[in-house]
Amino acid sequence: MIGCVALLIAALPAGAAAQAAPSAAAQPSIFDKAVNAPGIGWAPYGPNQTARQVPAPDVPGGNAVQIKVSKAGANPWDSGAAYPTIKPIAAGDTMLVMVFLRAPGATDAAPVTIPVGAGGSEAPYTPIATEPVQVGPSWKRYYVSGVANQAYAAGKANITVQLAGAKQVIEVGPAFLIDLGPGFDRSKLPHN
Repeated sequence: MIGCVALLIAALPAGAAAQAAPSAAAQPSIFDKAVNAPGIGWAPYGPNQTARQVPAPDVPGGNAVQIKVSKAGANPWDSGAAYPTIKPIAAGDTMLVMVFLRAPGATDAAPVTIPVGAGGSEAPYTPIATEPVQVGPSWKRYYVSGVANQAYAAGKANITVQLAGAKQVIEVGPAFLIDLGPGFDRSKLPHN
């Protein structure tokens, strides 16, 4: 998991990395800012999908969850995967989602569109951040950021990937939901 920390810190711009980088005295970790348990804690959901863990040597930790969607749903969110939080989120906090994804059946010229985000885990599923990303056949980090409009207790928010938009195979790897606190300049965060 140390590799995950290095990858995440390397992905953040200089200002964000300075906020996340350990000082000589305190030795904090980027994991202190994660509100999920970093890894592959995905919970697939919905009809017309099957999931299994697969080796993924090109991502930190070496494993991923492969989700096969047998047919499109009425809505993209009808099937997907959710990754729960384990810490609370305060209203006004800037949140950064980082997730490794790949679509083994896609091509670079014809990627698949997957909505990625974070938000409430219960109705009305209030979003914190959401963005469609173009996923190709190779592993890549994808980023989504937003500001929490309300507070969430531990376990009451998720990272989400919505997969019912098409018949497809998607592999979801390690994911982080990083709480950067209030007033963080989102223009300094990585983008897709």
